[in-house]
Amino acid sequence: MPAGPSPAAGHFLLNLDDRPVLLEDFDGGNIRGNVVTTNMGPQQLARKNISTLTFEPFRLGVGMSMGKPLIDWIKTSLDLSAMRKDGSVVTVNTSDKAQWYRHFRGALIEEITIPAMDATSKEAAPFTIKFQAEKITYAKGDGAVVKAPADTKPKKWLASNFRLRIGALPCKRLAKIDAFTIKQSVERPARLEFPNLKVTFSAADAGAWEDWFQAFVIDGNNGQEKELKGAIEFLDPSTNGILGSIELSQVGIFSLHEEKQDASSDGIARYVAQLYVEKMSIDIQNV
Repeated sequence: MPAGPSPAAGHFLLNLDDRPVLLEDFDGGNIRGNVVTTNMGPQQLARKNISTLTFEPFRLGVGMSMGKPLIDWIKTSLDLSAMRKDGSVVTVNTSDKAQWYRHFRGALIEEITIPAMDATSKEAAPFTIKFQAEKITYAKGDGAVVKAPADTKPKKWLASNFRLRIGALPCKRLAKIDAFTIKQSVERPARLEFPNLKVTFSAADAGAWEDWFQAFVIDGNNGQEKELKGAIEFLDPSTNGILGSIELSQVGIFSLHEEKQDASSDGIARYVAQLYVEKMSIDIQNV
């Protein structure tokens, strides 16, 4: 059975624990047959046949209103619980009627990508969740109405609405945080890989960061007791309320330099710091 067309005028929903969540983007979740070629000997054509199936990973783009089942799945993944989930991605038309289903079983989150944050951006920035299922099946839509619960109010978040805290370091004049991806292996036992962070900030705040770099990297005072705690906070449009956060544990600095200026730059002097993080945990409010 084919996977069905993309909804030119409709949309996709993720259904976990019977709670649909509207997706901002969707890709993957396809089934592919693996072709085996058998040599039939001299002067005979080789034979080809389908041997096994490959289930391609799902990639979902989700906003802050990602729903409790999904955020709980993310949280347990980062707690090394490696929870496997069943569910479906549903293609619906403009009347919210199901056109196609991609059902999945035994799915495990492989990657959580946090979008780039930029103080000058005016764009919304979805999170990207990649997961791998043990089995995928297709089903034609039954016309059932599938839509996110009425009490799920989309929370607007722009890539410019963020805040960083790292120990007592000055972070109010932060320009950007590059996108980063948390990875989890699908093999048992599951293993988490937390990425480094790349942050860019005003040169006016460089003094305290240079002091930390001098002590931590050059002078070698970098034991675990010298590592810092911090958080990335996602702010509402007023920038007063917190929609969610990523808690950062055991943070260390390993690179600090002045940002290279080019002809297209705004002329503001900035510094770039690269940080390692031993553990991250995610909390999204009011899901």
